[in-house]
Amino acid sequence: MNQKALRPESRIALIAGPLLLGAMTPMAHAQSEIDASALMIELDAIEVTAGVPAPGDPMLQAADISVLSGEDLRERERFTLGETLDALPGVASITAGNQVGKPVIRGLSGNQIQILSNGIGVDYQQYGERHPPNIDPFLAGRIEVVRGASSLLYGSGALGGAVDVQAPAFEFAAPGATLAGADTLFVYHSNNAQWDTGVKARAGTDTLSLDAGLMRRSSGNMNTPNAKTAAESGDPSDPKFTGELPYTNFDQLNAQFGFGLLTDIGEFGIRYNQWNDENNFLLPTGEGIGLWLRNDQLQITGDLPLAGGRWQLKPTLSWQNNLRRANSAGDTLASGYDGTVNLEFDLYTARLEAIHEQLGPFDGGTLGVEYASKTQYSRGTTVLAPGGEVSNLALFAFESKDIGALTLQAGLRHDWHSVTGDAGKTSAPVNFSGQDSHHYSVFTGSLGAVYRLTDQLALAGNLGRGFRAPTLFELYADGVHGGVAAIQVGNPDLEPEKSLNADLALRWQLPRLSGSLTVYRNAISDYIYLQDTGRSEDDLPIFAYQQDNALLTGLDLEASWQVTDQLELAGGLDLVRGTNERTNNDLPLLPADSLRLEATYRFADRGPLREPYLRLGIRHSAAKDAAPGEPFAQFDDMAFGTASTDAYTLLDLDLGFAFRGFGRNDARIDLAVRNLFDTEYRDFLDTYKGYALSPGRDIRLSLSVPFGS
Repeated sequence: MNQKALRPESRIALIAGPLLLGAMTPMAHAQSEIDASALMIELDAIEVTAGVPAPGDPMLQAADISVLSGEDLRERERFTLGETLDALPGVASITAGNQVGKPVIRGLSGNQIQILSNGIGVDYQQYGERHPPNIDPFLAGRIEVVRGASSLLYGSGALGGAVDVQAPAFEFAAPGATLAGADTLFVYHSNNAQWDTGVKARAGTDTLSLDAGLMRRSSGNMNTPNAKTAAESGDPSDPKFTGELPYTNFDQLNAQFGFGLLTDIGEFGIRYNQWNDENNFLLPTGEGIGLWLRNDQLQITGDLPLAGGRWQLKPTLSWQNNLRRANSAGDTLASGYDGTVNLEFDLYTARLEAIHEQLGPFDGGTLGVEYASKTQYSRGTTVLAPGGEVSNLALFAFESKDIGALTLQAGLRHDWHSVTGDAGKTSAPVNFSGQDSHHYSVFTGSLGAVYRLTDQLALAGNLGRGFRAPTLFELYADGVHGGVAAIQVGNPDLEPEKSLNADLALRWQLPRLSGSLTVYRNAISDYIYLQDTGRSEDDLPIFAYQQDNALLTGLDLEASWQVTDQLELAGGLDLVRGTNERTNNDLPLLPADSLRLEATYRFADRGPLREPYLRLGIRHSAAKDAAPGEPFAQFDDMAFGTASTDAYTLLDLDLGFAFRGFGRNDARIDLAVRNLFDTEYRDFLDTYKGYALSPGRDIRLSLSVPFGS
């Protein structure tokens, strides 16, 4: 489903919850139920835990936050994290056809957006435009998206926002009872003959909880509309490849396991997940390039109530191992690994949060400390990134105060960050000897407020300071990046990026009309970006890192109207502008302005068919010119393809129903058709746009069958 606004039940819980709860403390919000009888719709309570001083309703948070869980997450869940989130306000996705799916939040992506796993930042070599988060959305229990600077809680990397992907919560049975259940999912995608087969299982007693998940995804080549190529038409703006695109296949096998223990002193858990991916990419030459990716993560967590529940200690220990291997151009998966790129790192993180209720003048908040240490080895024949070490120590505090209809929130954080390139951990020659270290000491913070104008209207504002230290890749890269057919060069003189982000939002909830309007301004000093040098080597363009001051401004609008009990109209508008203040050029890889509209009709139950629905959606993207010198801009000057894209409008169709499955559980069948009329188009954030069209029609047929409780 490509849906801009949340489902009615969840959307009303997000917006109306705090308006009905009044001026309760954040912890009280977390423990309250919403009486929604006045709204005529039964609501599920929704809490948010990312980017807030204490668990509570998102509407009482100054930060701009969306939550996907339960049925919302089931309907939106797709192959990639980016595609799962790209219908949320202010969120887009960098793709490579139907692969990748890398979140973009208000024009920022990659190193400037922090991806988290259960509240712990993860690294996935995100400097590459085609490097996706190593996360399978099917295995998630909930996803929280924070728009705007989030360095206060998550440090370097959260300059533009954060995405926290959380595993399913541990489930415990009533005393003397047990629980057991499973959810299965079978999906077929017509465009690339992709099969997804997944299962999630859970079992528990009153003190023990077990859960496990497995997802297998396998695809053939992607198909675009059968349009004329540049060679056939003589038009250099036409693509080099259409129809079936070779070397666009992939295979994934992803798994997750969790064990929870409930004791008299609190809850403890251990979780392990693994993500495995093998894929090819099509290069502009028509050759393929093979990649082998693996990510392992182990987390040990605790949740310990103290002082009669007025304090809550949440310790976490995390280990992540990430391995990225890639071939040189022309060597595909079938050729085997040729030793070109071999990057592996271990990342250890220790985090302790102390969440409290009333403390001094504050009604609730969080005190915390976090230490992370990463060691990377570069064993390939090219220095895509060198070996080295990265460490970060942080102290932070975030507090909240209610004054009548006004909720105030403020926080402060200090980070000590170091990055060291190490020639001894790098197999290929590097442009420095021994070790080269950079040390940074940075304060960040935030100040925000939510004012409940009426029971149906709230005004929120937030001012946040963010930072991001340069990475090993940005400082020392020196080699061919085969996945984007370019040579990329680091800059050891880079300074940390620092941002000042301001949001102002109006959020409303009437019995049948809901939505929000947010405007924002994000001023970034020493913005880091890749720039085409105009030089080439071995017919590959050379891109080098540099930095200037930058300014991003924009607007996010979402709205939903429950016209009747059966018919809902929803839509959203995203506008973002980003400017390099030295050159006055656009910033690279900004999403095009987009508009989404949809109508959903929910039919009455008919016989064995339950909750049948039909949805028609329209996606419109404005034309957009590539910024001078940005990655892929070179295709505007080649004999085929383009880096700048025309406006396009696509139609989507969804329908589905539930039916009695096993026991008391309802199974579901859903049919989703993307690009219904097989329209020729190129999305601005599709990294294949330089030499191929974006995906043609895709029919997604899914069957989900639950078992047990």
